[in-house]
Amino acid sequence: MYTADDFRTFVNKFTWTFARTYANRAPHEYLALSKVGLEYRLEFIKAAQFIREAGFKAFYYSRPDFYYILDGNYYWTMDDPVENTDLINRAKLSDYELIDSHWQWKGRKQG
Repeated sequence: MYTADDFRTFVNKFTWTFARTYANRAPHEYLALSKVGLEYRLEFIKAAQFIREAGFKAFYYSRPDFYYILDGNYYWTMDDPVENTDLINRAKLSDYELIDSHWQWKGRKQG
């Protein structure tokens, strides 16, 4: 059975990439299977499945996804079916707040 410790080992195994494209509206990091190597495909799928099974459903803007919180970050994937997972995202909890099941970036200017 895949556990939180297994997930922690997985996320700490790799170097994460800052998503520069979203730096000013949704700062986060990602882990791309293409960058770490296809030999980790099964681990990506297991991690993504864990996020879905152990996590919770919430929204970012109008997009629903499953999220899992661990060690000051929240993690999510966007691939469906889960077997197609090739990207895992994470963001710092300190940068966001969850309001009525919607993630909100604290840096967003309120209108």
